[in-house]
Amino acid sequence: MAELGDHPARIDVVGDEAHHLARVLRVRVADIVHVFDGRGREWRAHVDNISKSLVSLVVESEVRPVPEPAVTVTLAVGVLKGEQMDAVVRDATVMGVTAIRPMVTDHVVVPSRAWRDDRGVDRWHRVAVAAAKQCGRAVVPTISAVTSLEALWAQTGDAGATAMTLACVEPAAVADGLLPDWRGAARPSTALVLVGPEGGWSAGELATFATRQAHAVSLGPRTLRAEAAPAVAMTLLWAAWGWT
Repeated sequence: MAELGDHPARIDVVGDEAHHLARVLRVRVADIVHVFDGRGREWRAHVDNISKSLVSLVVESEVRPVPEPAVTVTLAVGVLKGEQMDAVVRDATVMGVTAIRPMVTDHVVVPSRAWRDDRGVDRWHRVAVAAAKQCGRAVVPTISAVTSLEALWAQTGDAGATAMTLACVEPAAVADGLLPDWRGAARPSTALVLVGPEGGWSAGELATFATRQAHAVSLGPRTLRAEAAPAVAMTLLWAAWGWT
């Protein structure tokens, strides 16, 4: 990902991105590459010069990136340990999520020292950028600092007529009728998808979801690894809603 203006003509890529181009992708002068700004714009460029710490690109034209999904999805997920959270961010980026909101919930077991400064968010952002490059996505999801479930409600506000809150829950919660099944609702324009940590949701959190008129999403009868649940949930939702 590069920092680009409205009409870039030449881009000097430095740091990790230059190393990735020159040492990992092994580009050569005149090779064609695509660059993006992380906000939905993409350009075709060719390599003009390669040095030890810099790769210079000449921009040829703007191209139309792969379209984003019709439903704007915010994924709110209970904080997981190290590489598990990296996997969630990577898969959410590939699956078209627009924003990621890591949460502290009742059953989160990750100690606060692991995420109370900005290092966790910086790491997750780098993971998201790498995933966007790998899959050819021109948008990098925004990733917020770790927040509480209560603060999340304040940030997202009341759901409007075209918005939907969905909570991934155990099959028993669907059978008990605590939350309405999401499959009976029309496709929204925006969605907040809630996924819990390894220990799932507490009874109090499920009750809160009910007051927020959340819909229940069951991911099947098997017990999934926590880091796999968001990708399974998004696959299920896109299969039902469609991408466009």
